[in-house]
Amino acid sequence: MNYSSRFFLYAPLGLFIAIALGVAIQWWAAASSLSARLAAMNGREIAPRITMHFASRTIAGFPFNLDTEFRGLLLRIDTPHGPTEWRSEEFAMHALTYGRNETIFEAAGKQELRWTKDDGATRALVFAVGSLHASAIEDRDGVTRFDLDLVGFGSRALTAQRMQLHTRRIHDRWDLLVEADDVHFSEADRPDLGDQIDAARLTGTIDKAEAFDALRAGSETWFGAAERWRRAGGVFQVDSCSLLWSGLSISGNGRLALDKAHRPQGVLGFEIAGFPRFLQRAVKEHLPRGPDTGLAGALLDRRADASGHANAVLGLGNGIVMLGGEPADKLAPLY
Repeated sequence: MNYSSRFFLYAPLGLFIAIALGVAIQWWAAASSLSARLAAMNGREIAPRITMHFASRTIAGFPFNLDTEFRGLLLRIDTPHGPTEWRSEEFAMHALTYGRNETIFEAAGKQELRWTKDDGATRALVFAVGSLHASAIEDRDGVTRFDLDLVGFGSRALTAQRMQLHTRRIHDRWDLLVEADDVHFSEADRPDLGDQIDAARLTGTIDKAEAFDALRAGSETWFGAAERWRRAGGVFQVDSCSLLWSGLSISGNGRLALDKAHRPQGVLGFEIAGFPRFLQRAVKEHLPRGPDTGLAGALLDRRADASGHANAVLGLGNGIVMLGGEPADKLAPLY
């Protein structure tokens, strides 16, 4: 075998070994860097007013992924009303060593959410999920897209077959999609409109996207960004909203903003079908009607046409929800 023959035999092998060695070194360096960052973050703020704790972590995924599994994860957000905490028995995040800057999140086991209401009272929700997947895509300025898909939600308060949240930045706005399917409320937490939502869907756009730039870069609190958006005259355009709720078919659209007290304000117009069935149930269950009895009570004063359809205008302002000019409920500040 001459020299040129040996070269063409061993050169590809040498190139393969060099590439494999380079990939291994790159993964080891990325994993070591991630491990050091996580150790430094544990028990400390990872963003303004957001603290992370975890009992243990492991990093795997060689050679192309960085798969991090957490045990006993706690995320705490300090808000103007008080702390909000999420605990997860098992939590994982996955990223590519090469490729676009996307992180995938998964949660399993027992989940617990605790939050503080505007009156200072603490509430808790313990739940389990069949699967919880989320993903965040970043550009050089921060998060530009976030998706959440939750299947098989179960708790004492309610169950749901599926819930989704999708948002992405496009030029000077954020597009938003929220969906929920087959939601059942417990008897203790049952709203007056009924215990089952067959389907819910909301689509819309949030303008003044630049108000959230510091938030998506991880250098500002969510309520600081919300206040910046409010002062800039931000508007949430509800392009479509639809509900199939205990026989009622509700669809509408409108515009929402925040007032100086950080409460929602605006107008939503709705078309409602299935009104006769709702009236029959209201009589059977002796639902209260009239002012300040909630949305169900205010709906009872609506008039339906011969086909069972009715129109309603929902007005939000000064901390009050008005349905057709009749006060139905009160609104608390968001922050």
